[in-house]
Amino acid sequence: MRIALSSELPVRPGILGAASRGFGLDHRMTPDMSSSARENLSQRAYLRIRASLIHSELHPGQRLVLRPLAAELQLSPTPVREALLRLVSEQALTLDERGSAIVPVIGPDEFSEITEVRCDLEGRAAARAALHVGGSEIEQLHSVAAAYGDAERCCDRAAMLASNAELHRLVCRMARAPLILRFLEGIWMRIGPVYALKLQEPATPAGEFGGGEAHERLLAALRDGNPDGARAAIVEDVRRSAGWLSHCLPQAAPLQAA
Repeated sequence: MRIALSSELPVRPGILGAASRGFGLDHRMTPDMSSSARENLSQRAYLRIRASLIHSELHPGQRLVLRPLAAELQLSPTPVREALLRLVSEQALTLDERGSAIVPVIGPDEFSEITEVRCDLEGRAAARAALHVGGSEIEQLHSVAAAYGDAERCCDRAAMLASNAELHRLVCRMARAPLILRFLEGIWMRIGPVYALKLQEPATPAGEFGGGEAHERLLAALRDGNPDGARAAIVEDVRRSAGWLSHCLPQAAPLQAA
């Protein structure tokens, strides 16, 4: 299934596929549904759309049309509308003159500011994680880093982006700093669609990004309980990815009226 779009950017089938796990049931509202049940459906829609933003399944300039989106989510329009408006209030989406939700287009200045904020907050989170992370969590990170390396060797950009996003999310969760994580989730929703622009480019040789080395240094620092090393490694990874993405920004042209 596809979300109805007005953008001319090509999209992958099953645009919310990676964020769709656990949403196989039909959750349309009924007249006797309680307000708490409706809020739960709205939260489910919010989390799924948010995951699609963070995991680069949506593109800058992409319009999310309410009823087709609700049909894909197997929800009634009301909770989906509430979820979209919540994301607009968080500046993860914008509204056009018709009231349709649109994935924002990020320019170079905003992209540069986001990169600096990520370096600060993710650096802090990685340093904290080095003081709190346990052995089982290190193993979990190793598995995700290995998946990233496999995807990079196979030139599977979609899997590479998903693994990279998951690695950063796990590190920040392991920091035991919920406020930092909340701020970062808002930032990741803004930056995730920019990564999706790389999926439109022709395939290039394995190792084009080179983030695997920074991941290895990050894991080593976390394992050794080295806050400064963890901070440096994740900042290196953020800055490398920013360089990898920067030339994509002019391609994110403003959305044209339908």
